[in-house]
Order: sequence, then structure tokens, then C-alpha cells
Amino acid sequence: MIRPFRPATDRPALAELLTAAGPAPVTAAELRRRDEALPAGDALSTDHRGRLTGHGRIRLVQPGPSEDLLAYATAWRAPWTPPGDLASLVVSAPGRAPAWLLPLYDGLERWARGAGASRLLGELPDGHGGSDRSGGPSPADLTGLLLGRGYRVDAHVRSAVGALGPHLPAPRVPPGVELGTLAGSTAPEPARQLHRLYRETLRDNPGFADALPEFDTWHAETLAGPGGRPDWAFTAECGGRIVGATVARATPDPRVCRFDHTGVLRPWRGRGLALALKLHAARRLADLGVRTAHTEVEVGNAPMVAVNAALGYRWGPGHRRLVKEL
Repeated sequence: MIRPFRPATDRPALAELLTAAGPAPVTAAELRRRDEALPAGDALSTDHRGRLTGHGRIRLVQPGPSEDLLAYATAWRAPWTPPGDLASLVVSAPGRAPAWLLPLYDGLERWARGAGASRLLGELPDGHGGSDRSGGPSPADLTGLLLGRGYRVDAHVRSAVGALGPHLPAPRVPPGVELGTLAGSTAPEPARQLHRLYRETLRDNPGFADALPEFDTWHAETLAGPGGRPDWAFTAECGGRIVGATVARATPDPRVCRFDHTGVLRPWRGRGLALALKLHAARRLADLGVRTAHTEVEVGNAPMVAVNAALGYRWGPGHRRLVKEL
């Protein structure tokens, strides 16, 4: 039986489900804070071309025999999501067969069609044989079922981890380019320049399916949010213009960082600037005691795959992004 999520009573069970399925513990209080940070109601609309805009979401659950949840599904769009698109997430308790999750996917699809969406996006973790490491349904089996229902694989994003330290060589910087940080930049409006660089370079990243928020929201999440540090936004500048950047984020472990994005403007590509930026960042972070860097790369993004390989990054698990045209 599938029913709507009931915030007042389902949060503790959802916290347990998300904790079992995810990499970090989740509490009911944290889920309540997330809900309180969102608008109270949906505000979906359409643009002049009839494409879905605005914001809204649906949450569905598959309840268990007591107060537990066997599965949870949600679809949503933020104001900056590309017109017509909805993102989605389906989480299962260990031991659930893939076919048991299909009613949840169907429920999300019905809501998406009723809302007027043109695409429904989701993701599934990479499979490793008959079941995933948590004992849940085989991602390969579930992917096969969803492909048979009209989904397609749009991208394959994998995690990667690299060691930072004195073994890394000094960066080779193209003539006329200076490497620094956003915190120490003398360029005009450096944060807004970095936002524009994100916008221009993310368009070319096959692993990016969303749209970039406007400056204030992006700044609050990327530079002022948890782990954000302007002195960890490493930049390449030429003539007062930021032409490349790699942005790292702090984690609760001071020895570990996470790279958020690396991008180089098109006229400056092909000169080794991305590698120079990553080396520059790695050496500066190593001086601060950071020893391990995590990132994610779309396997079809050949330039960044090559850069991370040159830095000795090792592949880890990943996920496939699925798309259903409605």
C-alpha cells in the first residue's frame, strides 16, 4: 500500500530509513528543520511556452507492519530547476525486491504528469552483483525494470578519491595567468565572476542536470554554507578576470576535503589550466593538514577524468542518472 508522507508521524521512521540507506546518520529533528526551511506550500506554474516552473514536491511512503517505513519516494522542483524538469529520489529498506518499488515510481510519475512536467529525473547507485551493500534491491535489476518502463540512462557519475601531500609536483601555469584564491583576489566582484564561471562551465558538464541558482542562493550554499570557504575557492586570473577555478569544501574531518567543481572558460581550455588549478589547490590544502580529497566525475567527461588520473585519484562507487520523458 502506498500513501502520502505524514510529516507529524513519519519523520522518525524516515530518519531511520535514510540512515540505513545513506552514508551518514539522519535525525527526525534534522528532517523537521529541512521542512521548515522550505516554503509552506507548492507554487507550481508554467512559463510562456507552457513548461512547468515554480516549486513544489510530493512525498510517498510504503509503510511497514508497525510504525516503520519500507520505502520512501519524493519528486520535487526548485525555482531554479530547468523548466519542465522534476528531480526524484526513491529509497528502500534492505531486502525489498525491485518490483516492490515500482508502485512508488508510478506514483511519482502520475504526480509529475498531473503537474505538467516534461521530464522526471532520478538516480540509482551502481550495482555490484545480486544486491547492493546494504542488502537492498539490486540496482542493476531495478535499472532494467525502469528501462523497460521508458526510462533511459542519461549519465554515469562516479566518486573518486585522491591523496594530497608533498609528492604532488608544482603546477605549470600558462603565461599571463596567476593562481590564487577567491579570498585574496583583486579581480572586480570576484564572487560574481565565480558565479558566472560556474554558470558557463556547468553547461558543458555531462554530469550536471540542474540549473544554477541565482547569485544570492548560490553564494549562500557554495561559499557561506556548511564547508564553504572563500580561501578554498582556488582561482586562475588573467587581466582581472577569473578564467578558471576549482572549489573545495571542508568536511567534519579536518584531514578530508571535497571538491565541489572545477571549471575553465572555453577560450582558456587546452592549456593545462585545470590540472594546474587542481595541483595548486592540492598543495595549498596539504599545507593546511588536508590529506584526502573526494570528488565526483561523470565518466564521459574525458578532460576531468584525465586530470584526476594524473593526480592519482582512484575510482569509487557511483550512480547512474535516469530520465523519463513524459
